[in-house]
Amino acid sequence: MLSLSICIPVYRTDVRKLVLTLLEQIKRLTDVQVDIILIDDASGEPFTALNTFNDAIVKQVLLAQNVGRAKIRNLFLQHTNAQYLLFIDGDSTVLNEKFVFNYVQSLSSKAVPVLVGASCYQQDRPTANYLLRWRYSTQRESLNYEQRISKKQAGFKTNNFIIERSLFEQLGFESRLTGYGHEDTLYGVALQQAQIKVAHIDNPVWNLNLDDNATFLTKTEQALKNLLWIQQHAPSAEMLEMNKLLATYLEMKTSRLKSWLLLQLEFFTRPMKWLLSRGSAPLFIFDLYRLARLSALEKQSK
Repeated sequence: MLSLSICIPVYRTDVRKLVLTLLEQIKRLTDVQVDIILIDDASGEPFTALNTFNDAIVKQVLLAQNVGRAKIRNLFLQHTNAQYLLFIDGDSTVLNEKFVFNYVQSLSSKAVPVLVGASCYQQDRPTANYLLRWRYSTQRESLNYEQRISKKQAGFKTNNFIIERSLFEQLGFESRLTGYGHEDTLYGVALQQAQIKVAHIDNPVWNLNLDDNATFLTKTEQALKNLLWIQQHAPSAEMLEMNKLLATYLEMKTSRLKSWLLLQLEFFTRPMKWLLSRGSAPLFIFDLYRLARLSALEKQSK
């Protein structure tokens, strides 16, 4: 009998609606064992109490200290013996009534080591204070099924994917990478280097809780630090293929003229950030801003 654990890392998020939706779907299934595991990354109250469920299908694990987005995913292996692990972010929304069934049916018909369902974002334009994250998500991150098939691992995200337990035991997330950003990119690189076939299914979750512009810029800063860490500790040609921003930055550093342009960009960091915080700048300004911050952050780290 196929067994599946739905693994939800939680950090300061109310996951009650998500869990109740999944429970309703699980209880309609037959000939399969499915449970839900919540690992809370030291959120504290009121989230610990909010995310407590009186149901044997749901297991809640509370961490005393925050361990970060990569290491917490590795910890799920300690709390399940299931054949497959399905990772979903705690702020996701499941709108498809056959979401769990679709995964079970796909795994039952053809065993695969990694299966990606991906995520979608709202199509309605939000207010200006949320435009930066919305633009970046809808134009850069939210790939439909056909786009994911063509891009392969380049479309890999940690939100909403299944991995076979035996593979995950051998190939976990890079636990030294802490904070927000690019743990998914690095894991996609690891899968590609190990020549692991990634299959795709049209079974997305929805991300309906957008970060405001200021919050997303703060997260972007951490993501850029992680990107530099990856380049320093785990450089690879595959990483440059998957991350065009890093590839562009490294290419600019090799040219005297382009290095000068990077320096000029640094002088415009503050006005670019101001425009981005207002939600009035197009994404190419965000790209220039990130190049400037990569340059400045690398200098600070030396």
